[in-house]
Amino acid sequence: MYEHQINPPAEPVDEQDTTLSVIELADVRLPEDSAPLEQRQLRFRRVDVGPGGIVPFHSHENRPAILFIIEGEIIEYNSRHENPVVHKAGSVVAEYNDVSHWWKNESESVVVIYAADLAQIDRCVAGEC
Repeated sequence: MYEHQINPPAEPVDEQDTTLSVIELADVRLPEDSAPLEQRQLRFRRVDVGPGGIVPFHSHENRPAILFIIEGEIIEYNSRHENPVVHKAGSVVAEYNDVSHWWKNESESVVVIYAADLAQIDRCVAGEC
């Protein structure tokens, strides 16, 4: 046992824990031919989108995700909204079920997005996620 494991703190001190977004997995409707959890990975990624950059059209029917825009401003073109949606730093977006969309950085600065998703491993290996 290491020294730091002897009598470690049991209570938080000056810590604040705030849930920013939730996807209730019971609400996610994955396709019948979808991979079970054993064939998925929970990923946490950093996505940088340069000025004029595009995240191409894709669906979240098989890949629930939560995104946090850390830096910049980006436009989302979403199947659920008639008009484009502007996401600024601090925005949190939950994507699942029938959401299909694409994003464009129309600014002069890099947009930084942190993304957590429940990806199907074989599709990622094939470059589909």
